[in-house]
Amino acid sequence: MPARHKGRPGLLSIPFALGLALTTAGLGGCSAFKPVEPPAAEAGAFDIDASRDALARAEAAERAGDPRGAAALYRSAAERWPTTQAAWSGLARVSEATGDEASLHTARFFEERVVDYDTMHPRQARMAFVTLRDSPPADQPELGLWAGRMVAFYEYKDAYQIRSAFDSRTPRSWIERNAIYPVAVGSVGGILYGVGKSFKTLSD
Repeated sequence: MPARHKGRPGLLSIPFALGLALTTAGLGGCSAFKPVEPPAAEAGAFDIDASRDALARAEAAERAGDPRGAAALYRSAAERWPTTQAAWSGLARVSEATGDEASLHTARFFEERVVDYDTMHPRQARMAFVTLRDSPPADQPELGLWAGRMVAFYEYKDAYQIRSAFDSRTPRSWIERNAIYPVAVGSVGGILYGVGKSFKTLSD
């Protein structure tokens, strides 16, 4: 019985193998070079313009002789943007005027700290308030509530900075600028893969 001709598998397998390798490299390169988009900071959680508006109204109420109304507005200003030192200073003044010792202590506590902490990296500043949030003094629970607000603020600020850095990347990195090349390599690889497979089929 005559032997069946099987062609030259060594030669015909070259484009097949090369195509497979290039396709794999191209697809891997595409996924490796794709930048990871960070989440946006939660909209509406903090608003510096709203804080400034509340601060202006608080100062007007204080000048008009309404310390209790001013206190509520100073708290609102601090809640919307917790590192507004003027809000804490104003709250300290009107709390002292009304004899509110708890609010006076809280206001002075944050008034003395917000400027320094705001110069830190948000994650470092956040950690400075975590323990106070979780274990406030038994006789000063208000400190724990405001510390929790500070933690949330610095988480927001961290997310905002990360997102801003991502959106303003200019110029883009060398890898991102040249990420098209793995795509091209993958395309060539796909063609060679198909050619190799066709030759392999014919040789069989």
